[in-house]
Amino acid sequence: MRGLALLSVLVTAVVAQQSTCNTTVESYINAVNQSTECKINDPKKFCATPSCTAITTAGKLIVSQECGKDPAYTAQIKYSFPNMCDSTQCQTLVSQFASYVADCTNNPRANPSVLPSYATCAPCRSLTDVSFNASLGTTCGYNVDSFAVVLSEQSLALSISICKGVNPDKSSTTSSGSSSTVFVIVGIAAAILIILGAVIYKLKLKNDIAKRNFDYINETQGNGELTLGGGIGGGDKYNDVGRIANDIRFDEELAQFRIPQNEIQNVSLLVKGGYGVVFHASFGKDEVAMKQLLPSKSKDFDAIQEFMNEIRLCARLEHPKIVKFIGISWSTLHDLAVLSEFMPRGDVSTLLKKDLKKSESHRILHWDSGNGTAPTTKALIAADIADALVYLHSFQPTIIHRDLKSKNVLLSESWEAKLSDFGISRVTSLEDTMTSNIGTVAWIAPEVLSGGRYTEKADIYSFGVLLSELDTNEVPYANLMNKSKDASFSNARIALMVSEGSLKPDFTDRIPEELLALALECLAFNESDRPTAMALSYKIHTIAKNL
Repeated sequence: MRGLALLSVLVTAVVAQQSTCNTTVESYINAVNQSTECKINDPKKFCATPSCTAITTAGKLIVSQECGKDPAYTAQIKYSFPNMCDSTQCQTLVSQFASYVADCTNNPRANPSVLPSYATCAPCRSLTDVSFNASLGTTCGYNVDSFAVVLSEQSLALSISICKGVNPDKSSTTSSGSSSTVFVIVGIAAAILIILGAVIYKLKLKNDIAKRNFDYINETQGNGELTLGGGIGGGDKYNDVGRIANDIRFDEELAQFRIPQNEIQNVSLLVKGGYGVVFHASFGKDEVAMKQLLPSKSKDFDAIQEFMNEIRLCARLEHPKIVKFIGISWSTLHDLAVLSEFMPRGDVSTLLKKDLKKSESHRILHWDSGNGTAPTTKALIAADIADALVYLHSFQPTIIHRDLKSKNVLLSESWEAKLSDFGISRVTSLEDTMTSNIGTVAWIAPEVLSGGRYTEKADIYSFGVLLSELDTNEVPYANLMNKSKDASFSNARIALMVSEGSLKPDFTDRIPEELLALALECLAFNESDRPTAMALSYKIHTIAKNL
């Protein structure tokens, strides 16, 4: 019993320590966020600025609470030098550190066709010098465990790797007998370089065209300054990393999915939304969709964090009815991109709108296969999405899509329906739903509109609304929206009526009776009366078979 009691005390202490460190590191990050002008390139100016000294004060608290020992915080505090303003010796070391990082990042790769000299690689050697690392730790209170994070940054790690192959310059002592051999080797090498140069030029020309499109989102301008938040302004991947919790660029599990930007070709704009922009591109032999944040959102750290959460979730999902995750790519924090399989037939919402303009007999999609021109039906599309929900709701804890609608259902070349969009376009507040033009509010369950908790049954309600979209070829409550010129008023009225149970989406007389009954079951006011995803999938597959 005494042992159990001791263990309980120990666990309690560990939990308390972690909670304290979370608060302390968060206060440090907040100080960094509020002090974007603090540059450690100029320690004297840094220490003369009150907002900058607030950062070192928070850093000292991290040291005193030994939070730096937790691997969870090493990336976030990798540019924290708590004692910088207490010692001129530390200021000198920090100035050297900033200079080494900038020079090692840029100089060895300034001319890709020429191996850097031994002198050029001096900053990289200094950064990897154990004694220099130790000096930063003892003099500046630097968390030496964070050094590994700094050195693992792609651009810096690449320069260090290149410089490892550079030996000290030696005097030439070749004899005349070996001179002819040298000239032959040089001649052959020159010929090879000319051929390679021609090939590289063609590839570079092709890459430059693609890069002009790829860089649509990258508005940062490099200035060579090292900020507390991250790395070299605008040019380096670790810029502002201190502001992002659980940065996916340092996630070992996601490292295998990283795709170099130069391998993404033929980039062209596909669609632009309120939060993100999607490009059509090619990766190897595959067509892909590449999604990034809008330039206006790419410097919003909350938006970046949400985007990273979405990417992390997408990387976990693997199901034939969910758009396939391909990989991630970036050169800086602000041009982070996620790649997924390209769905050439677009989203179901667009297809339904096009069909609405046609006569019944000329429409592509129908509930049954008797009249449609496509090798699928509305019922089969619904069945595909029901299968996706079964998969999502099988996770523990349950994954809730929260934004299930026809706009987020995409069609493959073979007309297979797949669920997409797991985060960045998700409505994050009720206020947003009230003021949006079409209003995601129309797909939200009544208990959520009333302030209740989101559960998987909210997805089932949204599925019922999706069935209404498939049936009417319109967004839900389109008739109410069209009657009022004030879109926000219409949304507010719809939200109120749905939350009270006095309004449900419309259906036509074309929907099969069994499907209408299932749709109304999904749209039940009480969430407990709605079917589970498993029951829903079984019922809709049975109905689709008999149509």
